[in-house]
Amino acid sequence: MKITAAVCAGVVAGVLSAVALAQQPKISNAQVNTRNGANLTQEIGGTQAAAWIGYSVPVVHTMHNNWNDNVVRLEGSNGNDNIVSEPKPGDPPPRALILLRVASGKVERVQVEDPDREIDGGGLPFVWLENVRPAESVKVLTNAVEASVADAPAPGTERDVAKVQERRVRRVQDSGVLAIGLHNTPEATPALRGFTAVKYPAAVREKAAFWLANERGREGFEAVRDLLHSDKDDAFRLKLVFDLTLVKGDAKKSATDELLLLAKNEPSAKVKSQALFWLAQMAGKKAEGDPRIVRTLGDSAKDDPEASMRKSAIFALSRLPEDQGVPELIQVASTAKDAATRREAIFWLGRAKDPRALAYLEKVVKE
Repeated sequence: MKITAAVCAGVVAGVLSAVALAQQPKISNAQVNTRNGANLTQEIGGTQAAAWIGYSVPVVHTMHNNWNDNVVRLEGSNGNDNIVSEPKPGDPPPRALILLRVASGKVERVQVEDPDREIDGGGLPFVWLENVRPAESVKVLTNAVEASVADAPAPGTERDVAKVQERRVRRVQDSGVLAIGLHNTPEATPALRGFTAVKYPAAVREKAAFWLANERGREGFEAVRDLLHSDKDDAFRLKLVFDLTLVKGDAKKSATDELLLLAKNEPSAKVKSQALFWLAQMAGKKAEGDPRIVRTLGDSAKDDPEASMRKSAIFALSRLPEDQGVPELIQVASTAKDAATRREAIFWLGRAKDPRALAYLEKVVKE
């Protein structure tokens, strides 16, 4: 019995080893060293001359790049254009490559790649790490984004120098926040939530909120919802309204509920108008058809106390497919108490091609 267990353990270890090796991409134009990545932080700290460090992590959604070329040139000019999509049924759990350009013990650049692409190291040393813990990867990426914030060009920096610095900083921030959001590990959500704090630049806050909504399920939705209720920056809150439309899974209905509440009760005219706009976009998608959305737009068009909001709601109704929007516009034109509101609805009915709109306008003219 002991012999059998030992043999089984050996077979399992061999399978796990083979899986780990299979995760290493094809790497060209680089001197490659493969090491155990049990201490990623130490590996980065010990790298002084410029080099690339790469490893694979489990991710919540499939990640691929919008490039026809299947080669990633790390020292070239073809930057990231990442696309995230749902894994297909039956596919193995998705993974992504995290590639870090490191020099003087510091992460200079972050790149997220499809595991199936070939990596051209650009002549630099390349260290491939196996068995990197996702939680440590999130910690390293968080520290890299933090450091990039500190490295942002100071006010008064000469223009050309500032552009170079800003480009370097954004290479870490944009891909670093994306990479954190993709990690299939619970530590990713609080890390992203931390970057939405007011002490961070707007670009970092907006990207963190975007990926919270897009990738982090119910916890991500709740973080965005809480920000909508607590944050004082309406420019930031406008972006959060759009982020609600990205929520997936079992939190999607809750996100729609939040948009409906914003459309009815939000005190900021700009944020409220944005909620009306995105509700119209959602109602226009057959797969997302929710009768509450059309009803809310119609009620806002007739009854909102602010004339500007009534106008925004009417415009939103005009953006719906005509089988949904025209009946609501006719209802507004017929029953709204305010004459300017009725005229606005009639104006958009005049642009519709639906025969019901024409019939209503003919009736109005004859009356």
